[in-house]
This record gives sequence, structure tokens and C-alpha cells, in this order.
Amino acid sequence: MKVKLLFILVISFFFSIACKEEKKDSTETQTDITPVSNTDTTETISLLDRCIAAHGGIDVWNSFTALSYTVNEKGREVKQLTNIKDRRAYLKSKDFEVGFDGKTAWAFPDASKIPGKSASFYYNLDFYFIGIPFLLKDPGVIATDEGNSVVNGKSYETLKITFGSEIGLTPEDIYYLYIDPETSRLEILTYSVSFFDKDNAGINSAKVYSNYKEVQGIMIPAKLENFEWKNNEMGESTNHIRLVSDIQFLDTIADTTVFEIPEGAITEEIN
Repeated sequence: MKVKLLFILVISFFFSIACKEEKKDSTETQTDITPVSNTDTTETISLLDRCIAAHGGIDVWNSFTALSYTVNEKGREVKQLTNIKDRRAYLKSKDFEVGFDGKTAWAFPDASKIPGKSASFYYNLDFYFIGIPFLLKDPGVIATDEGNSVVNGKSYETLKITFGSEIGLTPEDIYYLYIDPETSRLEILTYSVSFFDKDNAGINSAKVYSNYKEVQGIMIPAKLENFEWKNNEMGESTNHIRLVSDIQFLDTIADTTVFEIPEGAITEEIN
């Protein structure tokens, strides 16, 4: 009886050791094959986000309150200030002042000398083109990766931009961004202008972005030049060149009264 009991104890001892070793081996094997998560690849980041990152990043853009700059077109200088947060704006040249107080666009003394002869058309025109791609993060913007395109012999990554039906004054507009595959920066923007004619929503203009400058961590184009665009081909320059200088991002706006409508201004309500 004692011999039998001893035999059972010995068997139990070796069985216990075997179980511990098997458990240990199983744990070590599981540790060896644990996958490593890697989400920081270009495949997992949208084309728009890669483009924004190449221009400085949305967090840097959103860290500022306002953007000021001067646009020179054919010798005419327009100093511009836009609140990035709420899009209030103030523009001033020797011939006119234009603004937006958050609800109403205005021109002083009138709109006869501004592009389009409309304050609501002009007050954010330059800001929007300069602020792309960052402004494409606005609510209601729809960005679609259209794959690769070739323009004048060069290959680009292509992004199509459309808008929700209730977004802005011209939701019919369509943009295409042609993005340099090496730098991920915007190089060509094609677009429609349907502000004055809703039936004119087809792509009819091209704007080339160049002379990028880094300003407080953000890449800003110092030159924007318009070209003819027909049948997905870029033609000759239309001689509309905007040179952007005196670029500065602001943490605070020293005088917000500039956005207010001056007495005697011509106004246009924006719904």
C-alpha cells in the first residue's frame, strides 16, 4: 500500500512540472508572435490629410486666430485680414475697402472697383485660394481621391472637391487639386466659377501654385497664376497673377472694429 501511494505521488510531481513547462512554453510562443500595430503609413492617411500635413498640418493652422497678407495684382495692392475662426474679413486698397462682419458683406464707398463688383464674391476670394488645402476641412466639404492624372506631361495625385447642397453661396462649384506626388503639395487647382451663373459649374479655370514660403510653420504660395483650362489640358496664362507678400499669422487681432460696417457702405446680406 505504501509503495502504491509513493508511486502516485511521484507521478503527480512529474505531471505538475510538465504542466508548468507547457504553460511557460505557451506563453513564450504567444509573446513571440504578438503583432505590432503600424497605422502611420501613407495607405491609412487620406490624400487630403497628406496634402495638409505637407503644408504644415491642420493643428498648426488651427492654432492661429487670423491671417494677414498683401496681394499684388497688376500693380494694385490689397491688404487683407481674415479671422480664421469665424471668417470675418477686412480688405483695403487705395480705391476701396471691403469687409465681412459675420453676416453681411460690405464695400466702401461702393463695389464698382472690386473684382466681380460684388463684396460677397470678393471678401474671401483670395483667402480661400490661399487657405486651400486647410479650408477643405470645413463642414460639408466632400473630398474624393481620383487617382493619378497627367497634366502637360507630369503625373499628379488628384483630389476632387464637391460641396453639400447647403454649403456656401455656390455649392455647385467643383474643384480638382493636382498634388505633386513627391512633395504632397498642391501645385495646380482647377475649378468652376458659378457665383454669377449657376449653369457655369463646369471646370473652366486653372490656378498654378508656386514660390512656396514657410511662414510660422505653414507653407504659403507666394505666387498664384491663372491659366486656360479646356478638355483636361492646361493652356496659356491668362495674365492674372497674384503675388502674396507680408504674410503673417496672428494669435490675436488688435482691432476687431475693422470688420464692422462703416457708415455709407454698400451691403450684401449672406444667408
